[in-house]
Amino acid sequence: MTAKLIMIRIRTFDMIALLISLAACAAAVAGDKHIDVTISDNKLVFLNSECPERPGELGCIMAEHGSSPMISWELTGPGSDQWQFSELSFAPTPLQDCTVDDFGLSDADRQSGRASTAQIVADGKRLQIRDRNRTVCQTQYTLRAVSSGGAWIDSDPMIDNRGGGN
Repeated sequence: MTAKLIMIRIRTFDMIALLISLAACAAAVAGDKHIDVTISDNKLVFLNSECPERPGELGCIMAEHGSSPMISWELTGPGSDQWQFSELSFAPTPLQDCTVDDFGLSDADRQSGRASTAQIVADGKRLQIRDRNRTVCQTQYTLRAVSSGGAWIDSDPMIDNRGGGN
């Protein structure tokens, strides 16, 4: 085999590997879940659903089979300027094994319901957590926000994991 033919095969292999990597990255990003949240009459109001089969269930999140999405919530709108996310927790406690495993939680989290792996970013306007979605599992979540004056509000929709993630 000539050196030129070997180089063409290596380049073809490299190009195929690159395309596969890009496709995997695009699929991972496409599977992420995002919920917009605003404040109205001192209540958290969910503006969308990530449950395709239940679009009217605002705040609902479904992780499709085989996905491992980053789930995020973002405070938006004129009523949210004085508020920040402060906590994400799961229920019922003690948490189910599938909830602890899917969200990488500790034994202390199992008892308290607190989602210690959640991150609050963007000056408190965004909260996010990785859902490994390994097991079919339904988990109620509570999202809490605090105002600059110290008041707090929360709401508690559902995460519907279909399993098969990594």
